Amino acid sequence: MLLDDIRSYLIAQGVVQSGTSIPLPPWPCFEGYVTDDQDQTVALFETGGYPADTLGRENERVTFQVRVRAARLDYSTARAKWLAIFNALQDSIPAPGYAFVQAMHYGPMHFNDDKGRPNLTANFRVMKARS
Repeated sequence: MLLDDIRSYLIAQGVVQSGTSIPLPPWPCFEGYVTDDQDQTVALFETGGYPADTLGRENERVTFQVRVRAARLDYSTARAKWLAIFNALQDSIPAPGYAFVQAMHYGPMHFNDDKGRPNLTANFRVMKARS
């Protein structure tokens, strides 16, 4: 699955940590949700995609989002982690069957959550062989 492959790749690259049990490691990576009680987190979300590229539909053209969150008012830490993840993913081949992972924009989209924690996101498109 897409998010499993991306998470495994980010762990192998050393930019996020494995493990989701309490206590959480620094920079854990979650799929499809983000916990409220951890400041330094990374989350992956599927965001749809595009129609098949050929009539034979050999390839999946899917998209996903990475969200990085740091402690309250700690934009610089969030930005540094966002950039490490962005650089690890841009033009990568995270697992067999992938043709590419490419960013859909080159700067983070930023918002603060209700606790004042900076959240930086990036959206990526993926070309993957249909399995």
